[in-house]
Amino acid sequence: MNADKENGGTLPDALLIRRVFWLGTAVYAALAVLAAVFYLERMVFADMGFQTFHILRTGSLQIQSGRFGAACTQVFPWLAQMTGMPLKGVLLTYSLGHVLYYFTVFLLVTLVLKQWRWGLVLILTSTLMTTHTFYWLSEMPQGLAFLILLLAWLQDRDSLYAVRWWQYPLLIAASVTAFYFHPLILYALLFCGLFFIVEKGAQPGQRALYILVISVFLLIAFVKYKVLKLDWYDAMSLERAAAFRELWPHWLDIQSNRDFAAWCMRDYYLIPIAVLLNGAFYIRKRNWLKAGLAVLFPVAYILVVNVPFHGGDKQFYLENLYLPLSLFAAVPLIFDVLPELLPHRRMLLVLAGIAALRMVHIGFAHRPWTDRLQWEQAFLDRTAGLPHRKLVLSERQAPMDTLVFSWGTSTEFLMLSALKHPDSTRCMIVDASPERFDTLLAKPRLFLGAFRNYSFDDLPTRYFNLKDTSAYVKWE
Repeated sequence: MNADKENGGTLPDALLIRRVFWLGTAVYAALAVLAAVFYLERMVFADMGFQTFHILRTGSLQIQSGRFGAACTQVFPWLAQMTGMPLKGVLLTYSLGHVLYYFTVFLLVTLVLKQWRWGLVLILTSTLMTTHTFYWLSEMPQGLAFLILLLAWLQDRDSLYAVRWWQYPLLIAASVTAFYFHPLILYALLFCGLFFIVEKGAQPGQRALYILVISVFLLIAFVKYKVLKLDWYDAMSLERAAAFRELWPHWLDIQSNRDFAAWCMRDYYLIPIAVLLNGAFYIRKRNWLKAGLAVLFPVAYILVVNVPFHGGDKQFYLENLYLPLSLFAAVPLIFDVLPELLPHRRMLLVLAGIAALRMVHIGFAHRPWTDRLQWEQAFLDRTAGLPHRKLVLSERQAPMDTLVFSWGTSTEFLMLSALKHPDSTRCMIVDASPERFDTLLAKPRLFLGAFRNYSFDDLPTRYFNLKDTSAYVKWE
């Protein structure tokens, strides 16, 4: 590609990289604005609030279930508290840090590795399906971004024979890191590896490179699940997998499939459109292997997620598991379909339009997350003048359809009250079995939590200066 046609056709790679860079910069800048505006919705809820609380309490990163890749984003609140930022600064830094992580990966892919196609794939992976997972943050999208960085590096090598001996340990370490962001990253790697293995005209060295990486990922999975001891979360996931045997042959007639179809109509509408477009393109080209991969692999993956959760679950949690579908849709689109259907200029305009549409969608998806936050803030205001302000509530006394989870409420109330001033920090908790705290109600210097209780002395007064040493009371 060394000529820019006047009719808007092929652009030189240097110009493409520049335009993809500006497109990505605009996308992640817009996402950063949303992350700043809705930082409380993102940070003061369940997992993020829980992790932030413990980062502030311990002064160290909080890696859970062995997903050490989360350090890539946890480093932001850790640095914020190390430099003495107030609580608002820590939360805002954590929210923006997630976007900065993706933008950093994007810069590495486009400007360092010069892989503009993978830069576009990352943009689509960040926007094509993301709805509620913009507000409920997890390791899955972080892992997909890291995997794209790894795949861009493989694309840069282009052959097994181009990998130097000293790069193999780095490749293995990167593969372990990608897998340990989230186990389902394995399926994303399988799809992308197979996509390039079945490429017509691929050289033996190219195929060997992807076969090697797939083998490494499969070996990592074997060691994790068959050799090492599983933690409770991974063990629970394996137990759910028994549903494949128990429900056969009724894998299609399940509630989670019906929920996914409804969510596709409302939130994930571009995923089925992209998958069908990819499939039709390859069928027209009589490329049957890629046609099958582009259509059947996403369908199979949906069942991988839905069968274990056959009774349905909260949308934001299942959306997190569905996110590899955006990669399954984006890779064929960017590498084959759109470049042949559209000149580069128009392709970039279409992708810019898609990203803009999805960012508007993400912005409008804030409503349930803001409603939850507003209820907690209103309850803090409502009870601020009570003589006893340390409260224990039953789930029956709270709108659980709005709160979603009760286990994170203690840290959520703690942070929301401390944001006004550390000296105004409140101790409150909503619990399914509040009677389990009956023997602790009279403890004057105890912060009650869903999983563990902490002495006031264990909490950093810079963020949570707990001065209320009265007894807890049950909310009536």
